Amino acid sequence: MTSVPTPGLASAPLDSEGARRLLQVRISLLARVVLALGLLIQATVRWVSVTAAGSAYAAGTSWTPNVHLLVVACALAVWLRTRSGQRGPRELALLDLLTMLPPIVFSMVALWNAPPDVKPDMLNVIGAGNLLVLRAVLIPCTGYRTALVSSGVALVLVGWTVAYYAVHPDPAGGSLVLHAVTKGTWLSMAVIIATLASHTIFGLRARVREATQLGQYTLLEKLGEGGMGAVYEARHALLRRRTAVKLLLPARSGEIDVARFEREVQLTASLTHPNTVAIYDYGHTPDGVFYYAMEFLEGMDLQRLVERAGPQPPGVVAHVLEQICGALSEAHSVGLIHRDIKPANIVLCERGGVPLVAKVVDFGLVKRIEHTDTSPELSATNVIMGTPLYLAPEAIAKPSAIDARSDLYSLGCVGYFLLTGTPVFEAASVVELCAHHLHTAPEPPSVRLGSPVPAELETIVLDCLKKSAADRPQTAADLAERVAATAVRQRFTRDDAKGFWQASRASIARPSPATPSARLLTVAIEQR
Repeated sequence: MTSVPTPGLASAPLDSEGARRLLQVRISLLARVVLALGLLIQATVRWVSVTAAGSAYAAGTSWTPNVHLLVVACALAVWLRTRSGQRGPRELALLDLLTMLPPIVFSMVALWNAPPDVKPDMLNVIGAGNLLVLRAVLIPCTGYRTALVSSGVALVLVGWTVAYYAVHPDPAGGSLVLHAVTKGTWLSMAVIIATLASHTIFGLRARVREATQLGQYTLLEKLGEGGMGAVYEARHALLRRRTAVKLLLPARSGEIDVARFEREVQLTASLTHPNTVAIYDYGHTPDGVFYYAMEFLEGMDLQRLVERAGPQPPGVVAHVLEQICGALSEAHSVGLIHRDIKPANIVLCERGGVPLVAKVVDFGLVKRIEHTDTSPELSATNVIMGTPLYLAPEAIAKPSAIDARSDLYSLGCVGYFLLTGTPVFEAASVVELCAHHLHTAPEPPSVRLGSPVPAELETIVLDCLKKSAADRPQTAADLAERVAATAVRQRFTRDDAKGFWQASRASIARPSPATPSARLLTVAIEQR
């Protein structure tokens, strides 16, 4: 199977918006390089004027500092204009010229009165040639356009050389034709190199784009990687909306893996609860890369939230738990269990102007509850699957016996993590961790935290963590009602959610793979 490369700015789409954004970024970069070179020339020439004062060379270059201040000023203006905001295509074309032409034009003006022994024509050729190649490397355009621009600059410089030596005769006796041919040859080399550079880079960019094109979706940036696949930010060719695309990892490309991956998208697409990630589309490329597209969540998963901010306020915890219960209630009602509820699989975001919306993602381990499933090898009922820190006891002791209440145990682990900033159990090995889930009573969150936790909420979390599934809340709907009835949840208003979201916005980041301590566990029972 062909491995899909991690795309970046080089693979920005060739549509109008993608090309415009890329062009603005590259013009800004070119302006910064020209600015740096201009400052370097300033420093060098001023050093020469001091250390070689009175020499012919110092006298011949005495004009450059003030003239190149104009070059620095133009480059600084272009950089400031392109470093932020959105500039239109026409303005960007003008800014491109304002970055490249001033160094050439100003040096031609300044060199006009330089003595012939300074070889001002060669200084122009070297400077212009380097600038043309630099532009070809940085600015995305076709080889044809670069050839036209570079040829125009070369013709102007050849004409300037002829005019210069017509006014300032060459002491060595070189004819105007000789100077024109010599400078034309050197500039032709620069034109050819710049043209080939543009043609090659532009062609490679097109090939990268083709390699990162999945149906109507263009991959832009890798967001993370999980047990079944990698997730990328993408853009739909026609709708232009931001989308998240999940690819089946090349290492998981076996027939059963592909079937499980395809079932994941089909089952997830059947769920319509607002707290479940929405699936838009799925398919596979001609070379066999399977993918599906889902809504793009601009927010932060609970794992990162706690890692950055520590234990969360009880009102926020109750608000989030109630929403997750809603998503799980729908899944359980149609006979699906998630099997991998953990902080990294719950993303906080804003939807339709509503802040602090929790989204349940990654149904890669989803399993049907009914025993009539005709594909037992896909649900892998004799395999422990999940994340060790959030595994229900029955998922360890008898994986075939897991049901909806197993998800509620994992949800209790998530609530505990949010309240205390630490997992329910920690251990030096996976075996020891599983033993804790099977036999160790959890420490109350208030004891772990060292400060009071609302009693109703603490009781709900501990009830979810009962070793026996019969002692836990029996359905997600029942659990949602209990959470909603707590005083801390009833006191948490939409204004509170908005305030919390705004206060946290500065630290919001895209979801990422789970941390190593929360890695996925897959153990075949018959191999233990």
